[in-house]
Amino acid sequence: MHSHQAVPAKPWRDRSNSLGYIQGGTAAQAALLQQVLVQLPCDGKDALEWETSEGKHVSARCEDLCRRVLSAPGLAERSGEAQWQPSTYAQQWLENRDNSFLAAHLHANVKFFGELLLAIGDQTKHADLLEAATETYGLNWTTLSPVRDRTGWLRSLGMVELWGQRVVRTELGDALLKVLPLCLPETARGEEEQAATEPDAGEREQLAFFGDSLQLEQVDLRNRRALIGYIPRGNASENRDGDSTLTANAALRRLIALLGEGAGLDEFSELCSNEFGISKTSFTSMMHTLRHTGLVEQTSFNYFAPSEDAHRLVDEGNELLLAAYLHVRYLFFGEILLHLGAPATTSALVAVAKETYGYTQATNGEVRLRLAFLQGAGLVERVDWQRFRVTAAGRSLTKHLALQLPAEAESEEADSAAPQDARPSLPEAVIAQLRQHGNVGTDSREFEEAVGRAFAFLGFQAEHLGGSGRTDVLAIAQLAAKDQYRIIVDAKSSGNGQVAESSVKFDALRDHKRKHKADHVVVVGPEFAPRLKNWAVENEAILLRIEELATLLDRHWRNPMPLTELRDAFSRIDAFSDDLDERYQTLERRSLLMRRIIDLASQEALDEDPVDDGYISVENIIYALRKEFTPRPSRQEVDELIAFLSSPVVAALESTKGRHKLIDSPRNLALRLVGLGGTIATD
Repeated sequence: MHSHQAVPAKPWRDRSNSLGYIQGGTAAQAALLQQVLVQLPCDGKDALEWETSEGKHVSARCEDLCRRVLSAPGLAERSGEAQWQPSTYAQQWLENRDNSFLAAHLHANVKFFGELLLAIGDQTKHADLLEAATETYGLNWTTLSPVRDRTGWLRSLGMVELWGQRVVRTELGDALLKVLPLCLPETARGEEEQAATEPDAGEREQLAFFGDSLQLEQVDLRNRRALIGYIPRGNASENRDGDSTLTANAALRRLIALLGEGAGLDEFSELCSNEFGISKTSFTSMMHTLRHTGLVEQTSFNYFAPSEDAHRLVDEGNELLLAAYLHVRYLFFGEILLHLGAPATTSALVAVAKETYGYTQATNGEVRLRLAFLQGAGLVERVDWQRFRVTAAGRSLTKHLALQLPAEAESEEADSAAPQDARPSLPEAVIAQLRQHGNVGTDSREFEEAVGRAFAFLGFQAEHLGGSGRTDVLAIAQLAAKDQYRIIVDAKSSGNGQVAESSVKFDALRDHKRKHKADHVVVVGPEFAPRLKNWAVENEAILLRIEELATLLDRHWRNPMPLTELRDAFSRIDAFSDDLDERYQTLERRSLLMRRIIDLASQEALDEDPVDDGYISVENIIYALRKEFTPRPSRQEVDELIAFLSSPVVAALESTKGRHKLIDSPRNLALRLVGLGGTIATD
């Protein structure tokens, strides 16, 4: 660098995980970047063109290249609604042509760039650098691609060289390393020591607002609402660019302010449309959310107003109050704080919600929204783009909240004689085998056998074949002749975590499909090279990642999908995952509806002053359910479930003239359904 001064680096959590690749050669990135930058500013829909070192001409849409490759590391930025221009430091590099200058700024914006230089030793290979990235710096990488992207850029800038398999730091790299402000590994992992919890006298004073309402019983905690729902967080500005401009707290505060002392539905809809740019459908979803939070209530026909405490709860400075209030109303809210002692991702928290608390409706979106409110209250903080951790204030708050017990502990406390689940156990062993053998690359037979067991769990007659000229697994849906179908499954293990383009032979798969008279083709592997995805669609084959198959097995165990519906999903080659997810959501919704119908009938039967001797009408059931489910359950959905529960075989409800009464305990009902399942042969 001309000045030999350290360039201030962004905090690790604010740096980008990705460093893009410009088509044309790994070690030629700097030269290719120069060709691209001189064509900016450029309209997003226009084409950018460049020439590779081999003389090949390449082009890409400006919007795609700048957004996908150049924006994350801060090489290009949007100057207007559709214009892209070089960033300030990219423009400076074009003028000074100092590669150390560019490398320092890439380090300031990208994780594990200068830190990679530090990790290079005497006999360092790319695999060693991946280990340093994951083990030392806590990055969630599973392939060598992000490491190779970085070494490619550093090679193009003269900071490293490749000697065979070894990555070697050059003198220029040594000089750069001396002036770069590097991130400490414990900071990157989010493990630096936090300050001790501050005295919470002020916190207690704030929370006194709730009186005893924070001290819920376990039954109340279990019955909290599952879904917060939709809160608009953008605005109608032309420069919005698809990004949220408001925090979750600020969005609620703005919505309550727009409502003022009260407004008609049409008036409020127009105000929200002008402020947030939302459609009428989104407005309807938002109104469901606001009413369920209890911050907005209907005061007359089509007229709504903030609740008595709404303004105080959403006022700036009262974020802690709002977080405590939302904890009382929604599942897995304050409980999140217990599971962020070590930094965790949203996906990891979703798994905790489902496995530890039985919160089956947990999604990344719902957990992200909870984290947004907790972060706004200073109870959690973001470690990087993926992970969060609890703060001292968050640990302190848990002392004041009644928190739901984990499902196992709650079960032991409530009823040590709870009925045993006689269903087949969760296919944990099969999932573990898929993960173990699918990422080795040498245990192909073991992986093929694990894939066969997975398809058998889904209800197919699955046979492991393997060998030359044969498919790995043949899965047959043993149904009536017109409904029967066959799937050939190709199992591809990979030692580096990604199935290479050359590993999938589509010509051979077509031969196998014809030989085995199969209807569908599935390839199972850990990850797939990008171009394989397009080739698979062209060759009518489904690429199924191991983690997708594991999720499928887990959801199937909880809500088994009929083989006929699986057939329809396998027919959607271009949208298999989305179609399957939609079908399982329907099954999961049906199960939750049935559970709530039983709960409502039980509540009515056990009420000290039951209406009509414990009977509850269909209308009252639907009215209660419509507040909890989006979209609202139809009369047909509810009637079908009530008919099932009222059948002599299930014998859960007694039905008379549109009214229904619980006639057995939910415990006996569970035992009866499990017993019925146990009588069916599964061999």
